[in-house]
Amino acid sequence: MEVINIFDAKNKLSKLISDIETKNTSYLICRNGKPVAEIVAHKAKNRLKGSPELHIGINGELFDDDMSGDFECLQ
Repeated sequence: MEVINIFDAKNKLSKLISDIETKNTSYLICRNGKPVAEIVAHKAKNRLKGSPELHIGINGELFDDDMSGDFECLQ
C-alpha cells in the first residue's frame, strides 16, 4: 500500500485508478499526515453464494396444528 497526500491524490486520480487496475496496488490517502481514505481494487461478490447470516435452521414441526381446514384450496 502506498501513502499519498490528498492534494496529489486529487491531481493524479486517473493514474491511481489505472495503477490499481493494472498493478493491483492500493493507496492510503492522508490529510495533514493522518489517514482519511483508502483506495483499493473492487472485488466482485458472488451473488449466487448465500450469506451465512441469512440462513436459519428449523427444528421440529413448522406449524403446531393442521391448517388444511383453513384454506379452501387444500380441501
